[in-house]
Amino acid sequence: MDEEMMEFESEMYGEEIQSQIKDKLARKNYEVIASEDINFEDFYGKENQAEIEKTLNDMIKYFTETEEYEKCTIILKNLKKVQGNMISV
Repeated sequence: MDEEMMEFESEMYGEEIQSQIKDKLARKNYEVIASEDINFEDFYGKENQAEIEKTLNDMIKYFTETEEYEKCTIILKNLKKVQGNMISV
């Protein structure tokens, strides 16, 4: 029983760490996007754009879950820019 409890606690700790990392990444990415210090056009190309789109969608999902809708609006605006400039190669 003690071994099961230790395994459970280890899993819970791992999930908490993952949650903290996800939060920090989303917030740091948001800071860059909101400050307009990034020009997505510098990264345009089929692979990069798909990855940028996925990241922005993940951020929208995260901030929707945390009910930070004002952040979603800014991210969505940038997502539409990226989608409007998709390059097919």
